Amino acid sequence: MRIGFVGCGAAGRPLGVAWRRKGHAIGGVRCRRTSAEAVRVLGAGVPDGSLEDADVVVFATPDDALESAAREHALRPEQVALHLSGAHPSTVVAPTGPRAAGLHPLCAFAALETALATLPRAFVFVEGDAVETAERLARDLGGRVSRIATKDKLLYHAGAAIAANYSVTLLSAARDLFRKAGVEEGLALEALLQLMRSALDGVARAGIPKGLTGPAARGDASLVARHAAALPEDLRRLYLVLLDATIPIARAKGALSPEAEAALRRLSRPD
Repeated sequence: MRIGFVGCGAAGRPLGVAWRRKGHAIGGVRCRRTSAEAVRVLGAGVPDGSLEDADVVVFATPDDALESAAREHALRPEQVALHLSGAHPSTVVAPTGPRAAGLHPLCAFAALETALATLPRAFVFVEGDAVETAERLARDLGGRVSRIATKDKLLYHAGAAIAANYSVTLLSAARDLFRKAGVEEGLALEALLQLMRSALDGVARAGIPKGLTGPAARGDASLVARHAAALPEDLRRLYLVLLDATIPIARAKGALSPEAEAALRRLSRPD
């Protein structure tokens, strides 16, 4: 296919390079860069046609610019408008034409080569009334492709944010506690990353809830109370919120007696 780009940012650039390597043509680029620079950034070498000639126009702008970009670039009825946002439905670019789709690789985009190495292992989620076109392009990225319902996309993206973004927040909190305990920062981060990998490996093998471990999973309310008492106020609040969310998982694992669950619940909801 001939693929045009409106915008060529952190997600658009590796996708443009990956699609070109699969034999698709970059059929026009419009963004803040000059045309020749933008095409070079996307790995196309030289401009190859115009946006009007593209079979698919990818809106690779920041999320808050998608709607205005779609209005600015009216497409022909036979063209497909596709955007890369995980949070917005395909309909946000519907003003560009009758067919639209969303394509969201579930991975973090950092440096170009890192993104290109990650994409073949990534899950890619697609939706919209042009979902077949999105699926074809998603398969060419090399990962696993799955459809989601347009109406549920925001829930999907919130789940992704919890898994990817807030795991870093939790890691930061745990690192701070290690540092307070006298562990050197670099060693603390390395040790905690290894711990998190082993915990995730356990979930990969046993699933949820069986992969849950730790004092809450064992119903050790005495140790949980000691943890909470030792923490500074801000981290205590975080710890107790997480405890409250963990109790149903521990219950589902079958590890909690009614008495242990009640003791944990009194700690997680002190008010």
